[in-house]
Amino acid sequence: MPPSTVAAPRSAGRLPDVVVIGAMKCGTSALHSYLDAHPDIAMAPVKELNFFTGPEQAPHDDPSTWWRDGQWHRGVGWYAGQLDLDAPLCGESSPGYTSPDEPHVARRMASVVPAVRLVYLVRDPVERALSQYAHHRRDGTEHRPMAEALLDPGSQYLSRSRYHERLVPFLRRFRRSQVHVVVAERLMARRVPEMARVYAHVGADPTWTGQALGELVHVAEQRYGAPPALRAEVWDRVGDDVRLLRELLDDAVDEWSPMPPRR
Repeated sequence: MPPSTVAAPRSAGRLPDVVVIGAMKCGTSALHSYLDAHPDIAMAPVKELNFFTGPEQAPHDDPSTWWRDGQWHRGVGWYAGQLDLDAPLCGESSPGYTSPDEPHVARRMASVVPAVRLVYLVRDPVERALSQYAHHRRDGTEHRPMAEALLDPGSQYLSRSRYHERLVPFLRRFRRSQVHVVVAERLMARRVPEMARVYAHVGADPTWTGQALGELVHVAEQRYGAPPALRAEVWDRVGDDVRLLRELLDDAVDEWSPMPPRR
């Protein structure tokens, strides 16, 4: 999680060339690190700037926790001050940009950085929901049994796993060529070729293969597995969206299946 303080604005700054927009629990921390390791790219030192989320006015009087509520009220000058002035490319990563609770992000982003390159990670939708459930159990914000929580249509476990639905606002505001989708299972299994495609997308040298790409960035341990019946129920609720995503990508994404993955 981000630290409780945010770097003070610099006297001058720049806007991002690349923004990682999610999805939550799909490896955004790893991708942020692999991007930042590239000599052409400097990612914001604070992950989850959450600039494009939040209200027009400050939500409360504690700036150290504004990142939780969104920092749009700080203004574009503040945002530019968080990014590196000297690197050929710079960027940031905020999975909250594709939160179902933040439908205005794409509009705001298009108004500030219309030429930005976007990167969106996707993961087996059931595994992603389980990982989010485990996350909320660890932080004490989820107390319900797994099935009750995951199948609750009012929660975000299902909606954040509907990747095509989350992308639609961005596809309406940005050219399709500006949006690169990364399958998390491939990123973890074949980091060098997958990151070469990401680097090419954002305008960095795709042939760079530094030591950092050989390191698996820590991801919180998965502590829950869904019984087959529950997995089938979750898949039933996201299967139509998976089909649309596969059509968008022209990719069968064979790593995903209604059947439990091999551990």
